[in-house]
Amino acid sequence: MEITGRLPRASQLRGWIGAAWTAVICWLRRDTLPLLFFGSIALLAMSPVLASPRTHILGLPGDNLQYAYITGWVAQALRMGMSPLVDPRLNYPDDLLLTGTDAPFLSVILAAPATWALGPVFGYNLIICASHILTGYFTYLWLLALTGSRAGAIIAGLLFMLAPYRTIRSYGQLNLISTQAIPLFFWALHHALAQPQRGELRLWLVGGATLLVGLLSQYYLIICLTTGMAYALLLSWRQPLSLLVPGWRIAFSVGIGALLSALPYLASFSTYAAYGVARTRLWSADPLNFLLPPTTHPLWGQLVATVRSEAYIGEKTLYVGLVALVLAGLGYWHAPVQLRQHRSVWLGTALVGFVFALGTDLWLHNAPLSRDAPFWLPAYYLAQLPLLGSMRVWARFGIITIFFIALLAGLGATWLIARQPSRMRQLAVLGLLVGLISLDLLPANLGTTALGPRAIDTWLAAQPDDFAVAFLPPENDLVNYRAMFGSLYHGKHLPAFMHSRHMPSSYRRYMHATRDFPSAAALHELQTLHIRYIILDTQAYTGWRGPTWAALAEQIEQEPRLRFVTERDGYVVLEFAE
Repeated sequence: MEITGRLPRASQLRGWIGAAWTAVICWLRRDTLPLLFFGSIALLAMSPVLASPRTHILGLPGDNLQYAYITGWVAQALRMGMSPLVDPRLNYPDDLLLTGTDAPFLSVILAAPATWALGPVFGYNLIICASHILTGYFTYLWLLALTGSRAGAIIAGLLFMLAPYRTIRSYGQLNLISTQAIPLFFWALHHALAQPQRGELRLWLVGGATLLVGLLSQYYLIICLTTGMAYALLLSWRQPLSLLVPGWRIAFSVGIGALLSALPYLASFSTYAAYGVARTRLWSADPLNFLLPPTTHPLWGQLVATVRSEAYIGEKTLYVGLVALVLAGLGYWHAPVQLRQHRSVWLGTALVGFVFALGTDLWLHNAPLSRDAPFWLPAYYLAQLPLLGSMRVWARFGIITIFFIALLAGLGATWLIARQPSRMRQLAVLGLLVGLISLDLLPANLGTTALGPRAIDTWLAAQPDDFAVAFLPPENDLVNYRAMFGSLYHGKHLPAFMHSRHMPSSYRRYMHATRDFPSAAALHELQTLHIRYIILDTQAYTGWRGPTWAALAEQIEQEPRLRFVTERDGYVVLEFAE
């Protein structure tokens, strides 16, 4: 009886495996070419580091060092069976909560096997490359499901994937390059709203998509929740009462997904500091940011800079694309009858994203239209809500405008290509559009940074025992991020922070006490913390917010409590004299 009872279950299991394998084969047959296309474009965007993906990262040193550290620590923690969200070696004498900054923890966890095998720099680069591919591919899938046009779907995916907003962030902001969940969120939301009678699956899907957004970026979670409400209202504006029954169920599902994704960050709640309007006004987008090519464009960026320079290219690069705007206009006016509702909702949501991206008040040419008596925009009032005051850059809402313009452009490309009388003409038009878009949105090449263990990290790794060190100066982000990354190789304890605005209290005490090193108060703090080695980054002492290295070296020579230990490539190591 037991044997015969097991046979159906084993047979059923084989059936499931067979069905899953068949589904994978069908998927690969259908989407291998689009995946190869998006993969090749992603590799072109990553071309500056392709020759050395294990030792170089895109861009000048900055936030990219921090995210490379996060990639390395999460992989190490998983291998050691520790929490990937807490580093007990950093923020000495306490622990460092990695949720002190926004990070794509899901991607970092999924990349851990590659990080184990090839190192944290490779894992970091892999996450960026995968984000490029998946952003294009998921956008492609939604438009393909709506139109059945592979050509139009490829154009939409390419536009969103190559948006300068995204590619400029591959040079430092791993959370903001992780846009792949945005298409899934709005896709799931639309289906849950448009066909609520289809059962619980759609609720699970929209909740899961919300969770995915939050696990990749809390910034995008807030942006998607805000613009998602606008999407729902626009979709139901003819019959607003139709939202009453399914609306609360969808809102509950979205809320659960949002809450689950935010849970890790609640542990860092006490460290988050709200920004005042004086700080957030600066990051209001100019309408021209959406229309003018970025000054980093390899071909005509310098020409654009002579017409209108942009001091904050890292945050205010929002160029939608000339080709995208033309195609979006065609898509809006020539959308199929069955997609007329989609086009209006997409355009409306794009405008909502645009308004929020304008920030607290209207700015033109990087100056407020009215400095002393501004007319406050919706972002100003949204910032008054709990937790949202910790958002600094409202221009990031522009990703929603860019996304929906890309979808409308996909509709335009679908119409334009379908008008061609032959297959060859259709392929020629598709190739022309791909070429024009690639030229229009050609990614910048801002150089690379070599990243690996420094000479000082190798020296620390060779020192026996478990002890604490302190890297100075304490207020310098680069000194902190380089020290964090170096800890992956030597494993010593050291004071550190994740975000200069959201510092833990223990680091603030340390910073305030040691900023005027080698004062008596600074030496007392370091001795109280039982710091064995004091490591000074000589290149960071430039006279800005502190002394020059020459002046500091003179003070150190006159301090009998300090003793020189060694020097490694510009890092001077001191210890307390016996």
